[in-house]
Amino acid sequence: ADKMSSKMAGPYRRVPGEEIRGTASDAAAGYGGGSPLRSSSSGGTNSATEQNGSGGATPAERLLSKAIAIVWVLIAIVVAKLTNTPGVLLSDERIIRPLLNAALALLGINTLFLIYLGIYLPKIKGIKDSSAWDVYCPRVIPSMMLFGAVAALLLIRSTWPVWGFLAPLILGTEFMGALFLLHFIPWWRS
Repeated sequence: ADKMSSKMAGPYRRVPGEEIRGTASDAAAGYGGGSPLRSSSSGGTNSATEQNGSGGATPAERLLSKAIAIVWVLIAIVVAKLTNTPGVLLSDERIIRPLLNAALALLGINTLFLIYLGIYLPKIKGIKDSSAWDVYCPRVIPSMMLFGAVAALLLIRSTWPVWGFLAPLILGTEFMGALFLLHFIPWWRS
């Protein structure tokens, strides 16, 4: 039974009161048994997040991260101005509207899933550890991946008559700019 419980122990299936030690592969990967999901062999915690409360990033790394985010946001703004992306999406007759509407519906569903995982589960249900998603709601992440991929293909196809082979590049740049814009939203810690 002891052998069986050691095989079952992992970052997603923790047994209360049982200490999980890092393996040789964890040490080689740089985890050293002190990742946020594992306890160190001394019983305490030694992850960088818990030591300095900054997510383990040095000030130089955080500055570089913000600089990269600014560059992506600026590139997305320039591309949106040069291609008139909002005007094209809202009023161009060449856009295939049913495909665009389907893509927007799928993005709306993904937004609801994101609100469910990011706000409802941690704030209302009290499930703060994202590793519990595999147990509590195992189909949400694969569904989001599927809906996101289909939405991207539909968006590209709906704008193809306007931008042609540049449609994936333009939409990809706009997506990256929107994604990196999240760096500048002030998040609070609970």
